[in-house]
Amino acid sequence: MTIVATPGHVCVEHALEFWSGLLQYAHGRSAICVKNYQVCDCPLCEEHGAQQLRASAIKSVGPSPGDHVEFAMPIAS
Repeated sequence: MTIVATPGHVCVEHALEFWSGLLQYAHGRSAICVKNYQVCDCPLCEEHGAQQLRASAIKSVGPSPGDHVEFAMPIAS
């Protein structure tokens, strides 16, 4: 397996230990999201909000036409 450390190639057991430790470290340093209590401006919540906005816009328009649908395109002069 590959990890972002020296040595870069290790056995599966050591790779699992490395990635688990890294995720625990990153989770411990992250701030608590308070989106259920107040408006949150953390990057994850902002990204999620943007994804929800895009999804609702796509849902309101409907699916895109298939390849079999012809449409007129103006000719540039």
